[in-house]
Amino acid sequence: MSNTTGRILCLLGFLLFIHASYSTYEHLSYLKAVEKVERDLPIDITIETLVSVAVFSLGIVLVANPLKEILMKTEMAKQTIDKIDARPSFMTFNHRGRIVRRSI
Repeated sequence: MSNTTGRILCLLGFLLFIHASYSTYEHLSYLKAVEKVERDLPIDITIETLVSVAVFSLGIVLVANPLKEILMKTEMAKQTIDKIDARPSFMTFNHRGRIVRRSI
């Protein structure tokens, strides 16, 4: 249930953020059209941006997998000996088959 809720919140936060960015673009276009210089964005666009980031962050927290422990001991207990002792850097795939084949 929380996974679905988290995905809905992510989508809602993303759409709010897109709307806030479009509103910012429209506001700056309007200021350019009337040749007005203003440094700050309107408070409603700023609040909408902050709310969208908060909603999106909450959705990400609900969707994310549980955190893993930092301790190496717990992670190593989950590994098999084959995974721990595998050394792919020592594997060689070059063989002398081509040389033997030429000499025949």
